[in-house]
Amino acid sequence: MKFTSVNLLDELAKPEFSSLLSAFQERRFARQSMIFSPSYDDETDFASSSAPERPEDLNSPDNYVFIVRQGLVRVYLAYGEKEFTIAFLKPGDVYVSHSSALVQAVEETTILVVDTATFNRRMMAVPQFTVTVVRVLGGILKNTFSIVDGLALRDVSARLARYLVSTAQENTPGPDGRRRVRLHLSGEKLAQSLGATRQTISTLLTDLTRSGILLKEQRGVYCIMDEARLRELLD
Repeated sequence: MKFTSVNLLDELAKPEFSSLLSAFQERRFARQSMIFSPSYDDETDFASSSAPERPEDLNSPDNYVFIVRQGLVRVYLAYGEKEFTIAFLKPGDVYVSHSSALVQAVEETTILVVDTATFNRRMMAVPQFTVTVVRVLGGILKNTFSIVDGLALRDVSARLARYLVSTAQENTPGPDGRRRVRLHLSGEKLAQSLGATRQTISTLLTDLTRSGILLKEQRGVYCIMDEARLRELLD
């Protein structure tokens, strides 16, 4: 699920926000590398990414704002061997690292990053940007409650259906008018993110395919043939 529908790359490209955009630094991360983790030290992937050295005041994972410029980023929680995916971030999506969540590059990724102190100072100089930030924060709060509801109160089939629906909504329908879902995670990682076993998720996907709700077009890519029936599983 996306945190918000606001694309901050588009917003920051506006001339009136050029001073704010200039505060960000570009960082690149290899596929499957960690971007942020709660236990921060100088040996984390963030410090060793292919980018200029971080400013001296960036000494904690709790003071960064970043925007995805290219690639795909996964935000998730880990408890022992269990993992729960909170959101997938795509180009234009924003994240602030004030949490215990881990952030990983699912594929080769480029981000724009700035410490929150600098971000706040620059934002004060362009107060009209505050309206955009409020919209972003509102979207994050709304979707966070939805995520918690899905993890805590729904069974595995409902969580899988919700994941498929929300992921599909981020993609433009094909020429046939149907939406596709590309599973960016391996079977094991997807199961962990939904709080289930790999066998359970595999069985549910097979059942959805046999029932005509999904059509497997290629490995990891499903076409939603009957979205109405898929949505019924949410309840």
